[in-house]
Amino acid sequence: MLTKFGFHTFLFSLLPVLFLFQYNIHELQVEDIIIPLLFSLGITTIAFFILKFFVGYKKSSLLVSWFLILFSIHGNLHIFLLTHDDVSLNVFGKNIVLGPIFLTIFIVGIISLIKTKSLDDKTSVANVMALTIVLFLGINIAAYVVENPVDLSASGFVDMTLPVSNIEKKPDVYLFLLDEYAGKAQLKEDFNYDLSNFENELKQRGLLVPEKSYSNYPTTLISEAALLNMNYFDFLTAEVGPDSKDRRLVYKIIDQNNVMKLFKKNGYKITSFYGGEGAKGDPLLVDTKLCNIGLIDYDLLKNLVNTYVPISYFNDNILFRNQYEKLECAFTEIPNFEKDNKIPNFYYAHLLLPHAPYIYNEQGERVTFSGNPNDKNAYLEQLIFTNKKMLELIDSIQSRSPDSVIIIVSDHGYRPDINWENPKNIDYIRGFNIIHAFYYPDKEVELPDDSSNVNVFRIFFNLYFDTDYEILENRHIWYLIDQPYNFIEISPEFKK
Repeated sequence: MLTKFGFHTFLFSLLPVLFLFQYNIHELQVEDIIIPLLFSLGITTIAFFILKFFVGYKKSSLLVSWFLILFSIHGNLHIFLLTHDDVSLNVFGKNIVLGPIFLTIFIVGIISLIKTKSLDDKTSVANVMALTIVLFLGINIAAYVVENPVDLSASGFVDMTLPVSNIEKKPDVYLFLLDEYAGKAQLKEDFNYDLSNFENELKQRGLLVPEKSYSNYPTTLISEAALLNMNYFDFLTAEVGPDSKDRRLVYKIIDQNNVMKLFKKNGYKITSFYGGEGAKGDPLLVDTKLCNIGLIDYDLLKNLVNTYVPISYFNDNILFRNQYEKLECAFTEIPNFEKDNKIPNFYYAHLLLPHAPYIYNEQGERVTFSGNPNDKNAYLEQLIFTNKKMLELIDSIQSRSPDSVIIIVSDHGYRPDINWENPKNIDYIRGFNIIHAFYYPDKEVELPDDSSNVNVFRIFFNLYFDTDYEILENRHIWYLIDQPYNFIEISPEFKK
């Protein structure tokens, strides 16, 4: 069997995805890689059968396997060298250096295989090699999953009371989470940009804009979890360990969040949008997920493309076209969404704006993108475009559904300039300073001057569902990017 059947080709086709999954296993779920594995297997099968007509069964399988091996090694070596701390090694990771080396090796291998008459021994070796590598990766992945279970019941996440309200008239609710939208303090300090005009436009449309708005955490993942669960996550340090990088538990907490559960218990239809970020919400909670351009999770797609399509022209176009199409879809669907007037609706759009990649100028025209997150001019132009687009969406919602609640928040500020290890007050401003704006029609509301994400829905549910949620103290919790659960409580003095 080892000498006659070249099944190694199909096993090797799994390697690019399995290598990437093992490296990012602390961020991905097993189900995330099913479609990429099937896609890789399908492409390999097509290539194999095409070559089979020209060079025969065994040579075809060996040639495809040879390509897959070099493809996997090149992609991972390319990323390793380019991201290494030793600058001298970065040079060797460039395509102009690695490309000719791997192309030469590939051509030599092809010539050798085509000239070889007896291929039984090579087929046998390739089969054993493929089985060994795939089993090794599979065992490592399985061991990690078993040793690091994602257990929501072990946390304080499930303790919150989620009542059913007796209020008959429940409003539609639109939540816009603008990724990396810096607040007015940071925009003034780092960009010399005055947000007052935008705030005034919001106020003219009836939105309330707090004097100060701050996130509770400086990264998207836990900041979004705090927003959607109306809680802090102190228990995570003990649950996963202060040095852990495993983000899977927090992803689960977001997908099974308290806000959507409470809306669902109160008869809401829930719609989530792919707006550059994934459409959040467990399938049991979310009725519809719109604007999924492509079948692969964006973060996984980004890693796959950057690793295995190392030619910048192609990977930039693949990634940023995908990003552009999702945003444009959301901009079209939100104002034109056909809703069921018999039941209330909750719409959640996490838009990757003004976050990089920078694909819009301030007029909203698509531009030659900048994937560089440090491009402050491009960031500011995309932020100005975001302001204009949000005003358009607000106008559309208010004209079609004037009784709808509109909530606009961001997750963290503009962060490339942050000194994470030795932060000063300005670094805390960059991490935490965000935007908040709320439209509560027919409600007399006096918001606190100092607003934070953890209280956004506590205030909303108290207003519209007659709940009695405590308004929590505004806390701000710092950590390093590589140690997201090593929480450090920050004094609120930085906001002065």
